[in-house]
Amino acid sequence: MTVYYIPPYDGVSKVTAFKPGFRMLAGKSALRNTTGESFGICHRCVNKDSVPFGGAPCIDDDTTFLPTRMCEGGIRTQVTFPTCWDGVNLDSPDHQSHVAYAEIPYEPYAPPAGSQNRGRCPASHPVHLPQIMYEVMFDTTPYNKAELWGANGTQPFVYAMGDA
Repeated sequence: MTVYYIPPYDGVSKVTAFKPGFRMLAGKSALRNTTGESFGICHRCVNKDSVPFGGAPCIDDDTTFLPTRMCEGGIRTQVTFPTCWDGVNLDSPDHQSHVAYAEIPYEPYAPPAGSQNRGRCPASHPVHLPQIMYEVMFDTTPYNKAELWGANGTQPFVYAMGDA
């Protein structure tokens, strides 16, 4: 696992450091669409020859769901945390209400994980935080066997919460 602590890309935006005791969670576990905050987590099927597995997270062929095909070189998963804070609460009962993902300033669609520090914070969460991103490479090559993958897109992996 690689953990990234990313400053704003423009180099001039004011960013507030995390305060002692600050806590937050990434993504929205109950969200089932592929826009906006669903990109707190995304997955990429890595090709066997991909070096360095590259590109910005949560763009192109990346998905918010686990891949529905065998991945020759494994799966790259990225978890991107919100970059906007209400400026008051160090935590909230759900560990999410006090933070928000940045609003993306361009259309038609740009996932927060790929461009989080280019967006502006919503008025409800005006304090810009540094970007935290986890990148995990999973060697799923032992599961590249046709009998483990269903013809209807089912696959052998699940999240710990039980979602596929």
